[in-house]
Amino acid sequence: MHHYLRAIGFSNLHTQKQLNFILEDAVRHPTSRSILTIGSGVSLVQLYKEYGENLGISIIGEYDDDNELITEHYFPYFLGSSTKWEEGILIESHTDKEAYSGVSESYQFGIPLIFYLINISDYVRTKWSNEYNFSLNHVSYSGLSIDGKVILGVDKDEEQLKQEQKGQNKRKHLIAAAKNGDTEAIENLTLDDIDLYSSISKRAKSEDLYSIVDSSLIPYGINSEQYSLIGSIHDIHLLQNTITQETMYQLLVNVNETPVDILINTRDLTGEPAIGRRFKGTVWMQGNVVFP
Repeated sequence: MHHYLRAIGFSNLHTQKQLNFILEDAVRHPTSRSILTIGSGVSLVQLYKEYGENLGISIIGEYDDDNELITEHYFPYFLGSSTKWEEGILIESHTDKEAYSGVSESYQFGIPLIFYLINISDYVRTKWSNEYNFSLNHVSYSGLSIDGKVILGVDKDEEQLKQEQKGQNKRKHLIAAAKNGDTEAIENLTLDDIDLYSSISKRAKSEDLYSIVDSSLIPYGINSEQYSLIGSIHDIHLLQNTITQETMYQLLVNVNETPVDILINTRDLTGEPAIGRRFKGTVWMQGNVVFP
């Protein structure tokens, strides 16, 4: 049973029989479907079944000779509300199933951001139609969480915000230059990291860690698409699963200037979310990439 089903409102699924009932309903009554021919007698089917606003279960499989769907795998999904431009996005296939991960060259984080690709059929269609000779740059990020808490925000005055923005812009330019082989930019980034480490070490002796670290995104566990995340809450919506009536929070969280829509069951969030406060938790990153 998929670990993140509870994030979309299925926290009371405990048996395979209960899960099969949900999956059979999704196959019989999908909200939308995409059918692609990817070879001689080979097809790819992606079904979407919505169980709330922009959330649901997607099923990947193929139809047999009797027009019966053979399910390969399924996954819960949540569609983000904000589209972000990235320097470049690569798509990598999983070895064990028809699934893909996206890799964003994000200057905001300084490291590649890995996410699970939601719109698999769009990518496969593009690849098999020989249209995949262009750069991918637009993606909507989202994250499913089953463990999170609300922490206080960091109070900053206007001058601090200006200095922070200036520093972030400088770092983005240095990262871009370093990726192009600029040795001076690499040296400056190294020196900046040393200074930052020294500053944090000194402040940590007298300050709380979360008053020093405003936002962060750190790989979590062995799953490359999972992260430990801290970010400021910019918007809040309460959603409901149409089958179970369970409620979920949709939190628009800003992480290093990157908007991420996080969906978490209200049962799994500790604290009361409010704009200006921060979300801290583990998330399974997903992305809906714009293909031509």
